[in-house]
Order: sequence, then structure tokens, then C-alpha cells
Amino acid sequence: MHQDPFLYVLVRIRKSGSQSLVEMIHSALPASRIFSMPPIPPKADLGIELSEDFRRVRRTKKRLWKLFKTLDYPNAWKILDATAQPGDVVSGHFHYGAPVLPSWKLKYITIVREPVRRLFSEYQYCRKSYLERPFWRHFHIAARLKVAGRGSFDDYVGYLHKHREQFANPMSGYIIGGQTVSDPYDFLCQNYFHFGTLEKIGTFTEQLSIKLGSTSAPAWKNKTSAAPGKPPADYDANKVQDLLGMDIRLYEMIDRNLGTSPGMPR
Repeated sequence: MHQDPFLYVLVRIRKSGSQSLVEMIHSALPASRIFSMPPIPPKADLGIELSEDFRRVRRTKKRLWKLFKTLDYPNAWKILDATAQPGDVVSGHFHYGAPVLPSWKLKYITIVREPVRRLFSEYQYCRKSYLERPFWRHFHIAARLKVAGRGSFDDYVGYLHKHREQFANPMSGYIIGGQTVSDPYDFLCQNYFHFGTLEKIGTFTEQLSIKLGSTSAPAWKNKTSAAPGKPPADYDANKVQDLLGMDIRLYEMIDRNLGTSPGMPR
């Protein structure tokens, strides 16, 4: 039976085991090339200062030049579209719909993390990054890092909530991209080849192995040293609910339905 040529696309949500996702795919598909692309994050994972945008664009151009000898993302997609081989992997901190690869059927894969724990891990990562830098570099870093480095988790929540029109629901932002959908979980089921949760990584890898026809072993390493997985109790839960309500509902739907039909091969 004829099958359209396809590429696997890894939507790597920050602080959700995204590097482990790459390692699991590589273990199952060792012959496939992995193209690690620069970030194209959703609005909720962008900064709010012009200096942050400038640094992100500069890093993106440096990465594109290293990979494709171009400074322009549209040209990079064209080069990748022409040079990729069936079964290769495109990976990055980008949202659904970001890859422009018209010659290929795209099989999207992602893994999500319980949203409040993911947020706390993000706080710990930002705080660690701030504290490890010399003081003279504190003036030119992202605002989120400054807030995390100088304050508590509740302070971090308060900052994000204050700017919630920017920072709300990053997980959903990655999964659905800039599209407006009435049911994010149904969108996930209809448009993703495979998905699961970090908390049930064994189920994720078992089902992934069935779909790929090749064994993939669970691999999750907490990259933030000494970072406890459970947030402290003294944060404003109402602000978190206001900030992450869509993400929390989507995660609960994914977790509730693991092992049922959406997780089986299609």
C-alpha cells in the first residue's frame, strides 16, 4: 500500500522532559537524522522586552547559519524540505504548525508535564540561571530570570499573572500553535501521531514503541540539579488557576484518557 513520505516532528515543550523525548526517539530510530531547529515559541513562551526579542533572533540566526548556511527561517525550511529523507526527525521548541515542509506528511509527537509542576520547574531553572551568572550580567537578562532569581515561587507566579495576556497557558500554545480551537484535546487527538505525559512516561514509551515498530526506552533526567518536583504550598493557587486554566484542563484530559483509543496506533 502506498504511503506518503513522512517526517516525525517533535514539539518540545520547555521543562517537560523535552530533551528526554529526543533521546527516546533517537533510541528507537537510530538511523534517522535529527534536525534540531531554533525555537519558534508560542506567545506564552516569549519575553516582553525588546532586548529579549533581539537576543532570541540573534541566537536563531546563528543556529540557522550553522545548520543551513542561511540567516532566514523560510529559506531553512526550503532547504530542509528538499534534503530530508523519509523517517527523519525535526525537533525544536516550536509550536504546532511552525514547520513549513510541504513535501512531507508530518507526524507530530509531544510529551506534556503537569502544568503546576512544569511552572515550578521553570521557576527553578530561571532562578538557577540567574544565580549562576556574575552580578554584572544581571542587567541584561530576561525579566523572568530576574524575578525568579530575586524572589520566591509566589513572586514568580505574581509576575506571570500580572502579564497573563502574554504568559497564559504555554503548554496549549505549543500544542495548538496560533489556532483558535474549541476543544484542545480533540485537536491533539486529530493532529498528533503520538502524545503522553511525563508523569506516565512508561505508558508513553510503550505506546510509542508500538507505533514505531521499534523499542524506545523511557529516559527522563531532571536537568535542573537539586530541583524538587513538588511546588511549595505557599503560592497563590487562584492566580495559577487563572494563568494555567486551559493547560490544567488539557493535561487532565490527556492523563484521564491514556491507554484508550487516542493512545493507540492510527
